[in-house]
Amino acid sequence: MIEKKSKHPLLKSLLVPLLQEWGYDTVRQCLADVHAEQAYRGPLLGVHERKPTKEYRKPSASETVERLDAARDRKEPLRALASRFDAKTFLPTASDVRHFLEMRGQDPGTIKQRQDSFRKVLDLLLKMPDDELMLLRASGPHLGPTQLGPLSDAIKATSAAVRTGESNADSTAAEKSVDTRVDPVGDRRGGDPVSS
Repeated sequence: MIEKKSKHPLLKSLLVPLLQEWGYDTVRQCLADVHAEQAYRGPLLGVHERKPTKEYRKPSASETVERLDAARDRKEPLRALASRFDAKTFLPTASDVRHFLEMRGQDPGTIKQRQDSFRKVLDLLLKMPDDELMLLRASGPHLGPTQLGPLSDAIKATSAAVRTGESNADSTAAEKSVDTRVDPVGDRRGGDPVSS
C-alpha cells in the first residue's frame, strides 16, 4: 500500500496536540469562531496575499504650498506660482529652474527632474520680500530662459571640459581642419606667402 504524502505536514503536526488536549469538537468550534471574526473584520490574508502597499507619490507644487503654514497674504502668490509651476508655465524646464536659482545666488545642486526641484524654488520664494514675490507672480507666463537653457548648459559643459583638459581631441581636430587650408609649400590658396 502506498502512503499518501500530507499536503500540510506542519499544520497537521500543530493540530495533533490541540486535538489531543481539547478534543475535536472544541477545536472545531474555535475554528468556526475565528472564521466568523475574520469574516466580520475582512478576509484573512494568506501567506501569498499581502496588503497592497500604497505607492509613495511626491506631492505636486500646489500640494506642497497648501501644506505650508504661511500668512494668507504670502500664501496666495505662492499658490499662484505653484499652480503655474505644475502647469509648466513658470520655470517650464529643469534648465530654467537651475538658471532661476543661480541668478538669485542659490546653488541649484543636481537637478535631475524638474518636478523634484520645486522644494528648492519654494525655499527661495519664501525668502523673497513681499513686493518681489508679487512682481514675480505678475510676470509673464513663461518666466525663464527656455530657449537659452540648453545653450547655457552646453556652454557650461564645454567650459568644464576645457578646464579639465577633456577637449584635447576637439582642439586637435580643429587644428587639423585649419592645417588643411594651408598649402604644404607655405602658400595660402590665394597665393599669398604665409609668414612663419
